[in-house]
Amino acid sequence: MADLIRRKPVGLALATLKNTRKACSADLLKLVESAIANAQQKETDVDALVVSQIMVDGAGRKPLQRNSMIRAVSNYKKRFARPRFMSGPQGRMWLVPRPFCHVTVVVSDDPEARKAAGLSAAAPKPVARRARTSRLGAAAAAVSAAGAKPVKPEGEAKVAKKGEKSQAKTKKPSDKAKE
Repeated sequence: MADLIRRKPVGLALATLKNTRKACSADLLKLVESAIANAQQKETDVDALVVSQIMVDGAGRKPLQRNSMIRAVSNYKKRFARPRFMSGPQGRMWLVPRPFCHVTVVVSDDPEARKAAGLSAAAPKPVARRARTSRLGAAAAAVSAAGAKPVKPEGEAKVAKKGEKSQAKTKKPSDKAKE
């Protein structure tokens, strides 16, 4: 699986991993997405990234652990910590090997890595987008550009919204006593 995405642009690598029906493709997909997110934090252009290196090496086997050692561990981790056995001849038990591996992914926007991937050395230029025009038309755009509020005709009455106090003056009982 690692050979399929080595020296490929990240977009092509993600598409390959999403459409490959292997058990490890989902794990590699999460790993490559994590590497892309880390590169975005460093403000690099995602379109220029290439999977420059991917290394898979053996991590050895997990040591056997007794139940007393893993009581405080979550159930999810217990699946990997407990040994699995298979019945052997004459009532013996054989340990089922459960190999693990380490995977290292390096994404780069280096020109040399891009050339090795068969791309141009220069990073792709960002696509220029057109300025969005308002749906309200030219008059509304002019009003918003001027920073002024449109003037309402005098005949319209202000409708109080829910939660707003009305502006009508009411006489307080203390005002009646003074008159």
